[in-house]
Amino acid sequence: MDELTLLRNMRDDSREPSPTALAAGRAALLGRIADDATYATAQHRKQRRWMPRLTWAAAGVAAAMTGVLVVGNVTLSAQSAYASDVLRTAATQTIQYADLVAGSDQYLRSHTHARWGVCDATGCEPNDQIMDVYMPADPEAEWTLYRDWGNMPGVLTGESIETTRAVDGRFYDPGHSWVNVDYADIPLDGAAAYEWIDAQYNGGSASRDEDNFVRITDILRSGLVPAPQRAALLDALSRISGVTATDNVANLDGVTGIAIGRNEMLRAGERQEIIIDPDTGLVIGERAMSGTTLFGWGVNEEMSLTAIETTVVDTAP
Repeated sequence: MDELTLLRNMRDDSREPSPTALAAGRAALLGRIADDATYATAQHRKQRRWMPRLTWAAAGVAAAMTGVLVVGNVTLSAQSAYASDVLRTAATQTIQYADLVAGSDQYLRSHTHARWGVCDATGCEPNDQIMDVYMPADPEAEWTLYRDWGNMPGVLTGESIETTRAVDGRFYDPGHSWVNVDYADIPLDGAAAYEWIDAQYNGGSASRDEDNFVRITDILRSGLVPAPQRAALLDALSRISGVTATDNVANLDGVTGIAIGRNEMLRAGERQEIIIDPDTGLVIGERAMSGTTLFGWGVNEEMSLTAIETTVVDTAP
């Protein structure tokens, strides 16, 4: 005998419920069904009363988030539009500026006073450096670099103060000049200058926009770029996404100008800037601002600051 047959045989069919018991059981069952239906209806109504409130609350949060994003985008667009206007106005002014020109026995000197951080495992400390680059009237002649490394010995010389001479400003690498570009190669139209820079992108930096911004500002901060090429590069900067402008920013020596920069999200919002004289288009300094707490710097604190001045001098060290 299998288990199913055994179970069936154990059932007692001899005791059947009376009609009265069946009626009572049926009434109880119908009552419970009615109670359950009433409870379910009440819960449904309660949920329906709350649903609009929840829906409106969710809609309010979504609207607030959308509002923040829209305001942020509008603000950034307005800032970028202002920076574009500043840069293109400066480019126009630059064309009218009479560049300083070194005579046959003179030099165009770019003087940089820099405060950069020296970092180790314990953090970063500010270190002041001086760099004077002397470009002769003939750019293919011998240039001179005077450099005071401050508290950090020279990377190549091991000395705190060095004086180096090299043809075409190739102080540290025979294959690269100090400015690392032939000014004659820079297109004189802003859009063309941007395309010229962008075409050289090879995957460096945190983003393409950052790479373009850094390569343009590296050329400009030399302080030696002729006015026509300088104007074109300023116009090219206005075409880079995310570039904004800040008025009345002082360089390391206290001279004020307009800071042109951009925040790089892939570097936690770090901001790189050049400070320009809007009347001449000359770079008078650089600044880096932190985007987050790092190495002892707080959010939006100066990580580095420089002052740059271009003059004509009669002698070099």
